[in-house]
Amino acid sequence: MNITAAKRGSLSKGERKLRLRQGRVPGVIYGKGLEPVNIDVPAKAISQILLSESGMNTVIDLTIEGDAKTHTVVVDNLVRNPISRSFEHIGLHQIKKGEKITAQVTVQLIGEPVEVLTQGALLEQMLETITVHAEPQDLPVQLDVDVSQMKLGDVLHVSDLPHNPKLEFSTSDDTAIAALHYSKTAQAAEADADAGAAAVADAASAAAAAAPASAE
Repeated sequence: MNITAAKRGSLSKGERKLRLRQGRVPGVIYGKGLEPVNIDVPAKAISQILLSESGMNTVIDLTIEGDAKTHTVVVDNLVRNPISRSFEHIGLHQIKKGEKITAQVTVQLIGEPVEVLTQGALLEQMLETITVHAEPQDLPVQLDVDVSQMKLGDVLHVSDLPHNPKLEFSTSDDTAIAALHYSKTAQAAEADADAGAAAVADAASAAAAAAPASAE
């Protein structure tokens, strides 16, 4: 994705508010061996980044007005207004060729265990995102995890994910991703059924005990 930003100086509180009203979001570029550069980024461009397939992990080719140099950056920090959710500041990390970055990648469960359909089991996802360390071009949009073969009582951990030499998971190996177990509804229904069967058996026993003995 290509974005053009404008270089800026220090801003007073009033100047900052004016820029924001004009759709210009104050930001900064920083990185190894780079003196931080203050910039303005169009709010529309930030929206395009967030709406893109890779979202916050999008690799951006950024140019600054009046400078022919292209900076390869990723969003490192994005500050939003807690009420209006408008953008207030953006931090862009410049990356060099071969440099790895740390990012949050969405975990997407694929498939459905048989017991979910046949026994009312519940597939619970405990981990929504995973911390990944990789070169930007190797970062997946999401991690697809096949859960179709899971059985009741199974717990899927980070250590169970397929190995990819280009990806390094910073999340602990013993972190649970998903578990398959009986839902409370299914457990309650089973308990009710057992209680009902026991009640019927008790009633039958009581009736048999109360019945007069047959004459010989």
